[in-house]
Amino acid sequence: MDTLALSPRKPSRSYQVLDPRTLGRPVHLLGKYIERLRADLTELMHVWFNRRYRARFEVGALAFEQGPAATSDRWLNFRSDAGSIAFSADRSVLLCILAYRYGVPPGEMQVGADIDEWNERETATEQRLAARLGHQLVGAAAAAIDHLQSEAKAASSTREFTPAPVTLEDGAWILRVKVTERAHRLEGTLCFRFDEQWIARLMRGLAPKRERTGVESSSRVLAQPLPARLQLTMNARLIEKPIDLGTLLDLRVGDVIPVTVASTDVLIGDSRLFTASLAEHKGKLCLTCFEDVE
Repeated sequence: MDTLALSPRKPSRSYQVLDPRTLGRPVHLLGKYIERLRADLTELMHVWFNRRYRARFEVGALAFEQGPAATSDRWLNFRSDAGSIAFSADRSVLLCILAYRYGVPPGEMQVGADIDEWNERETATEQRLAARLGHQLVGAAAAAIDHLQSEAKAASSTREFTPAPVTLEDGAWILRVKVTERAHRLEGTLCFRFDEQWIARLMRGLAPKRERTGVESSSRVLAQPLPARLQLTMNARLIEKPIDLGTLLDLRVGDVIPVTVASTDVLIGDSRLFTASLAEHKGKLCLTCFEDVE
């Protein structure tokens, strides 16, 4: 009995799954924002800690990710008129900052795996430091977004952030910032969680200028009431004089055609809606005394 040899099945082709939240958005330009924020955070770390306490903090890689927020992160939420930004920092980073403030030698500070995130209670000092640091760094992250909108506006205004209840939703945009401190051999992470309002503002700032201008003008138009959004063309028929073909063919340059200007017909498209009187004002012809057409 003959047997049929079955050829091995070809592996199914894998397809990339597109995220609808990124479609039509300039996500490929996020590096522009990341570079600016990294420079701003580096300067802040230098001014706040390195120069003052002779610390050796360095800002490493920054990366956006989308997904559920890790439950181990201690989030603090801050709200402004433009939306909310949440912040969290590894406890080891906070303890390292406190160590410099209180003069704790590097060998005596707990770092990394020595800290039990859940069984060791946070002190009130840690909580105050986290709130203050979060408030300042959230302001820096927002200022970097505003800078993309307009340099002059970002330089002349500072957004006011106030603490707000934390609402963690899946699929949020989270920016993770790697931080190292060489003296204490510390490696930690700072996290920023942007709501959709701030992400939309960031994407508008990253969009090319021509596209951004079109979006902003469209937004202004849509914000107006319907009567203000409707654009109609009004035509005024000033003179209408019947003339026979023979007279028309006999016309020469310089001939004068006598006419009488009475009421003027006002049309929208081909529809005659009003009659109006013709007047002169500062050397310009104007329409006045509108009346509805019966």
